Amino acid sequence: MASKVGDTVPKETQPWQLPRTAYGNGIPALCLLHQEIEKFFNYMQSTPIEFFLRAEAVRRIEDVVLSIWPTSCVDVFGSFRTGLNLPVSDIDLVVFHANHWHKAPLHELKRELIAREVAEPGSIIVLDKASMPVVKFTEAISQIKFDVNFNAAASGVQAAELIREYIRQFPDLPKLVLVLKQFLTIHGMNVVYSTGGVSSYALTLMCISFLKKQERCKNNYNSRNKLGLLLLQFLDYYGRKFDFFKYGISVLAEDGCVEKERLRSTLGENNWQSVLSIEDPVTPTNDIGRSSYAALQVMKGFEAAYLKLSKLVDLDASKIVGPILGSIIEVPQSVINYRTWVQYNFQHLLPNSSSSASEDERSEGPPPVYFRAGVHRTST
Repeated sequence: MASKVGDTVPKETQPWQLPRTAYGNGIPALCLLHQEIEKFFNYMQSTPIEFFLRAEAVRRIEDVVLSIWPTSCVDVFGSFRTGLNLPVSDIDLVVFHANHWHKAPLHELKRELIAREVAEPGSIIVLDKASMPVVKFTEAISQIKFDVNFNAAASGVQAAELIREYIRQFPDLPKLVLVLKQFLTIHGMNVVYSTGGVSSYALTLMCISFLKKQERCKNNYNSRNKLGLLLLQFLDYYGRKFDFFKYGISVLAEDGCVEKERLRSTLGENNWQSVLSIEDPVTPTNDIGRSSYAALQVMKGFEAAYLKLSKLVDLDASKIVGPILGSIIEVPQSVINYRTWVQYNFQHLLPNSSSSASEDERSEGPPPVYFRAGVHRTST
């Protein structure tokens, strides 16, 4: 039987940090920041065991769905499909049915999840009044949170595939996204429906828009400090320079943004009211940022992070005594505990698995197949 999540090893300082000997040795701060981002990214990527635990949890949810609707199929979208998930990110699923549902059967799924003891007791929330109705719950074995949508989220699968294309175009995109996702998460600015924050998808589109603009400006980067400079420029761009009242974000536009006046005809009057306007590249009539009512607070957070990092980056190299990235993000002990718990209790999911994954294994990322082809295992 698996031990409890909390029964783990003592807390590390921050597991992604550079050795203390790296600081104060004359290495420029931007280069140190670049190295820290690389190390943070390598640490935060899913280990093979974590990946297969997620895949098995998806299969268990799929089995429940097919027991109710044998001719339906389940697909994965969101960060698990793109590989941009944090260790404790939710998994997004969509259930398709050939005939569609007149009304999404959210409560029927809830009843079956409870009856089969697949969901953690008391964790199920049904949001049937939301713009995209969803069943939210924690899967009992893996302790992973799930969001299950019906039919309406079909565009989410297309969006995930588009993001994968952009990752191929901009190899630094995943590193920038994971740092910024962690920043939003630890500051409670990553949940849209309850706090009006910026969603993972919206943040990813903002990063793509920013990188397109940098590419168009033909900025030359030094490979030794590129990630540090990109992070600073992103925080400066959205935290201090971007005019959210005049422009909307569009990854389809050459320079990554478009005047809001031009979005009127496609977004419509309802979406026009939002401060943060992000054109959905899959469904142009949809404004991804329309529900982020706390967007301006998020941008103030970006500005504060930029100012904090800038002061450290401007320090004389000999005066840098500790981590730079750690001034704006951290990995909470609860996340370290969860990952240790997973590594200890679910080794059996990985053939020929060792007791722990090395940093080199982590840096290689998830297994070659990011996801099980969207699951699509229909009943026979």
